[in-house]
Amino acid sequence: MVSWRRRAVSRRASQWCVLGLLTVAAGCSVGQGQGELSGHVVAPECEIDEPMYELAPSFFSGEVTADQLNIRIQRGSEIEGYSDGLMIQVRDVNEVFRNRIGLPIEIDAHETSLVQAVFYLNQSCPSGFPDFFVTQPVIMEAQSGAIVFHAIYAPDIEPGAVLIEGELIDVRFAATDAPEETNGSLSGTFSFFYQRGSPAQRFP
Repeated sequence: MVSWRRRAVSRRASQWCVLGLLTVAAGCSVGQGQGELSGHVVAPECEIDEPMYELAPSFFSGEVTADQLNIRIQRGSEIEGYSDGLMIQVRDVNEVFRNRIGLPIEIDAHETSLVQAVFYLNQSCPSGFPDFFVTQPVIMEAQSGAIVFHAIYAPDIEPGAVLIEGELIDVRFAATDAPEETNGSLSGTFSFFYQRGSPAQRFP
């Protein structure tokens, strides 16, 4: 089971890929898409206090494993350790396809939640070698808010329906070890097509 705690990802944001979330080796696919995600970010370890933060995503990827869909929405196609981005884990894509399309789904930090999310700031706040000033990546776990899927890829049910489209509604994030100091929020939309068999491009 994938841990969503900061301790499990503190070595590098791309550890999720090693654990099977959005990995190249597992056939992570990249779709052409668009999105607008904005909100606020406070990260004092990087002297960031941005009330009008814009993620400006240009890279969209998805991977289905069993009933689980993992989505990465990111600024640029660098590896996660050098980018700002959002990872969304849908634990049961078939449940969403059958019963939750068009309905708000609560996002929180519980490991049994239908949808979880992590927001990382590894471009805005570089960490690790060769940037020695911040040794831990800025990674925040979603604590509250909602997501609405208008379309989702559920290959066991409808393999030809490859559109993934959703809306974040005031999703609030916080670092698990310093939630009062390091936190943020995102709202907005995303839309892209899942492309089966297309490996993720790791660099621009």
